[in-house]
Amino acid sequence: MEYPEVSLAIFQERPNRFIAICQLADQQVTVHVKNTGKCRELLIPGVTVAITHNHNPQRKTAYDLIAVNKNGNWINIDSQIPNDLAANGLQSGLITLPGVPKIKTVQREVVYLDSRLDIAGSFVDDRKFFVEVKGVTLERNGLAAFPDAVTTRGLKHVHTLTTAQRSGYQAFLLFIVQMIGIDALTINAKLQSELAATIKTAQQAGVQVLAYDCDVTPATITLRQPVKFDLEQIF
Repeated sequence: MEYPEVSLAIFQERPNRFIAICQLADQQVTVHVKNTGKCRELLIPGVTVAITHNHNPQRKTAYDLIAVNKNGNWINIDSQIPNDLAANGLQSGLITLPGVPKIKTVQREVVYLDSRLDIAGSFVDDRKFFVEVKGVTLERNGLAAFPDAVTTRGLKHVHTLTTAQRSGYQAFLLFIVQMIGIDALTINAKLQSELAATIKTAQQAGVQVLAYDCDVTPATITLRQPVKFDLEQIF
């Protein structure tokens, strides 16, 4: 994925979860933040960020904030991009679902019970599967963690995946870590212990948890390779 017309700016403040104030060369600009999470460990006054120019005259802001430089490492914070990377990775074969046949079909945004899951599909033997995708931007000393804010929606999705698994589907929880240099991914149990416990129950029911990291530059993000998921690691 490559973004058009990317510039580097200096982050100043985030008045609310939707916008940020940045210094772009000699002008101060209001930009849309493409992530409603807290991102407190990333959006620190003075850090360098990447913004992309949007020429839509109907928009209130002319720029989107897409990536943050943390200690020399670029982290993409666009919350819409993990689903694109996941769908393309499954279709191209870059993402491998372990222990199952080859994928035949991939469909995005599918309603199951009372949830809208990110991806549904079928294998060549016509068995059905679901994949729920979560983006990850939180990291400390090479350990990535999800989430950075309590997520009732994410908790609901894990319950839905568990129900689907027990009903005959193969269910996957896929984390897209939007950075490189990660040794493992865990769940931020100190923040949301219920989510960690629910994922453990889901795994016991047969739901598989996967994670992939990404190469990130100010203007690009590319799916890279699998990352170890370790629910026992403490973040």
